[in-house]
Amino acid sequence: MEWKYRPDFKAFPGIKLSYGKKGISTNIVLPQASPAEELKRRQEKLSHQLHKPYEAQHEIKSAAIDKLTSASLQDFKNLLLQASASHVDTGQLLNQARQLYTNKHKKLSRLQHVLLKRFFKKRIARLEAETSSLTEEMNELTEQLQLSVINLEIDSEDIYFDLYKNLREAFLLLKQSHKKWDLTSSKRTNRVAERTAADSTITRSEIELLEKSLPIIQTPTPSFCLHNINGGDMYIFPAFMIIYESKDDFALIDYTDIKISYRIQKFIEDEAVPKDSHIAGYTWYKVNKDGSRDRRFSDNYQIPIAEYGEISIRSNNGVNELFSFSNKEYAVLFYKAMHDYIDSLTTARNMLASFQQHT
Repeated sequence: MEWKYRPDFKAFPGIKLSYGKKGISTNIVLPQASPAEELKRRQEKLSHQLHKPYEAQHEIKSAAIDKLTSASLQDFKNLLLQASASHVDTGQLLNQARQLYTNKHKKLSRLQHVLLKRFFKKRIARLEAETSSLTEEMNELTEQLQLSVINLEIDSEDIYFDLYKNLREAFLLLKQSHKKWDLTSSKRTNRVAERTAADSTITRSEIELLEKSLPIIQTPTPSFCLHNINGGDMYIFPAFMIIYESKDDFALIDYTDIKISYRIQKFIEDEAVPKDSHIAGYTWYKVNKDGSRDRRFSDNYQIPIAEYGEISIRSNNGVNELFSFSNKEYAVLFYKAMHDYIDSLTTARNMLASFQQHT
């Protein structure tokens, strides 16, 4: 169609993203958390950055977000950035038009209700024409605003659809874990000097797992989101992962670039042990070299050693995130589901590369 009020506007198409044995391909298809929750998360992240309880060299954190995008997804990221910028510009123009319409409509309404309104016929006629034109402009800008968001349709072969379905079920189980933490730093302890049984001092922050949509992209169903206290939140889509800080700062990660690992974390718990965790044993607040109670401390007390499920997510481009979950059974199921999904895509990618090399 021909745009009247913003003729330079380019509608952004929907994207059909397919992935399988031939890798990821995109084809043009022609035609979110509450504000309060989002504000709370932003405050939590900023507070963490301003009051870090550890030194920078011990921080567990991904590289700068502009370094993380996989090469295979850079063009798609550029398209998302263009659409995001267009969405912001269009939204600003729409707000300006709405404000102008409100002002003119108020003036028109006052003139239409004065006793001697016949003396203002020309002015009333001009305001009626201007408000009518602004109504058309707002309607057009509203349509442009909708067209500046990319709608993503994802298509995959049955085997990958089933594997992603398993990943979704595992994520929903993991959400039920009583406690979920982002591990933000780790520092080796001097066990003799500190009289502790712990190998390292861990800084952790409680997080939430959410099903959530992003403002930069529309999909039929929300993605899975792992809240990340010292970096961008991690969104798990069927064909890629997005690490998202804002509509201008985000990275797209190809699953074949991701390495995920799991271990049982033995954690000396000085808080209440979550109800879905296993207690592997006990230690003392102050211990001797052999782990026995240091009797020099009269107020020495026992501390439980809880077993949690620890999941590490890394990539060659600099993703470095570590999470811990009180329910180790749910954590290992999520790890296995995601590992199988990544492994299947990686195997297919390698087979394709080998085939192309020999043809």
